Amino acid sequence: MSFEWPLDKLGLINSALSQTGDNLVNAANDGSDEWNTCSPAYERGLAYVTEAHPWAWVTTFRALQPAANKPADDTYDTAYNIPSDLVHLILVRVNDRPCLWDLQAGQLVCNSMGGPTPQAQGLTALPVTIKGIFSTNSDVQNGTPTVILAMQFFVMSGIYRGLHEDAGEAAHMLNAARAMLEEARSRHDMQKPKRAMFNSRISAARLIRRPWPPVPSGWGGNGNPG
Repeated sequence: MSFEWPLDKLGLINSALSQTGDNLVNAANDGSDEWNTCSPAYERGLAYVTEAHPWAWVTTFRALQPAANKPADDTYDTAYNIPSDLVHLILVRVNDRPCLWDLQAGQLVCNSMGGPTPQAQGLTALPVTIKGIFSTNSDVQNGTPTVILAMQFFVMSGIYRGLHEDAGEAAHMLNAARAMLEEARSRHDMQKPKRAMFNSRISAARLIRRPWPPVPSGWGGNGNPG
């Protein structure tokens, strides 16, 4: 047994049309009702899937250059223009180290010169790198088989709503797409390295009743006297 993999946009749309009993399309942008219905459903579904999770195939690092203006918020010393294809910002690093940052007036702001102090005036900003989800990387062919199946359900939802005018079945397929996407997240993250649990000393201290009970003299570290 074999299956067609990977699937491009046309292949996925035809796969969805075959499951709903509709005519297949011969080529992209052929002007057919099938394509005109499925193409928007595919694009909206892809945007939803792309933003829904930091998939390995849509996530990357990029270096930013300082913008010409200073941040309006004087808590930060440097502003950066956000890449036009950025869908979701995950983290920001200054000189390869985590930092405090914010999004203000359509720009990223952070302290890449040590903060807005007189000593920082005239200094060169340290390198700033962001990790994010970018739309230019969101080629569905790079997704996992489970992601592709979720995408097919999104397209099928559009078919039932747009071609069949069946709102009930469209809603059913939309729920199936969301459920499959949740499964895709779990399967995707199985491939990622495990992260050590972070134990906060502050959180731990809050769980301890104070003052601590004194340890009776003569008791050892094994919990037994002597």
